[in-house]
Amino acid sequence: MYNYNHLYYFYVTAKAGGVTSASTHLRISQPSLSSQLKVLEQSLDLKLFQKAGRTIELTNSGTEVFGYCRQMFEFSEKMSEQISKRVPTSTRKICIGVSEHVDRSFVADIVSLFLKKYDFEKRPKVTVVSATQAQLLEKLRFKEFDAVVSDAGMIDSNFVDLEKAEFPVVLTGSSKWKAPTAVGSSDDSSVFQQILEDDGVQWIMPSPKFKFRGEIDKFFETNKAKKKIAFESDLMGSLVHAVTDEIGLAFFPLLYVNQFIRDNVLQAIGPKEGYWKYNVSLTCHSQNKDDQLVQQFSNSFKEICTKEAVLS
Repeated sequence: MYNYNHLYYFYVTAKAGGVTSASTHLRISQPSLSSQLKVLEQSLDLKLFQKAGRTIELTNSGTEVFGYCRQMFEFSEKMSEQISKRVPTSTRKICIGVSEHVDRSFVADIVSLFLKKYDFEKRPKVTVVSATQAQLLEKLRFKEFDAVVSDAGMIDSNFVDLEKAEFPVVLTGSSKWKAPTAVGSSDDSSVFQQILEDDGVQWIMPSPKFKFRGEIDKFFETNKAKKKIAFESDLMGSLVHAVTDEIGLAFFPLLYVNQFIRDNVLQAIGPKEGYWKYNVSLTCHSQNKDDQLVQQFSNSFKEICTKEAVLS
């Protein structure tokens, strides 16, 4: 009889694509995991892994063994999921991973709407965890997250996009900002070019680590424009506050500032269709796509996105 733990360690390592990620997930040391894998290879009298540059990959024998392990452990996971679905929602938990590049207020709106769909005594517990893209991928692969909100997409054959949404990127200024005299109004399509020619304009920018910052830099480069940055931050709220305080102008996905525009705290400058498109998605593991809680969260995600998709 084969050692169950050894087979599970092998299954997780193969699924993770390496000992480092697997040992983190299993919460054991890398040397210990490597040792257990060697014991399994010796008991099977098979070579399961081989080096591929700086990583490892399954041998032909390893692929065959993984196929059996996958059937065994995925059946166990499916049984656990089916049992959990019969548990009252009040005792269920749902864990949502969120890219560090996604605005927290947007996620808070989704969670709030999701919870309001349940009576107080039946509400599940929601946990939201911020993570890097690499961490999101790893934790979703092992279903440590029930779903993930990201602006970069989650590409993996084991994942399913529950919802995808596209929003215009708008240029914003404080409610007191006035369009250049050479432009008829702030929604004139030529307003951006006039702004670029104004040496007095300063810009509010997200941190360089943000994917969205790369999109802004690319837009400026395409338009052969220089920018004087007055303030940059990795907190979306502080960027909005800097614009309302008239420190400078800033690009934002409409998703994150539509309410400020509705409240006349900010104004959109230029065409209503925006300057380019910003994408955000909700992704889950393929084995979780039919889970009732995940589906309800997906519906809430869609409702919030639909509400914020059009400039008021």
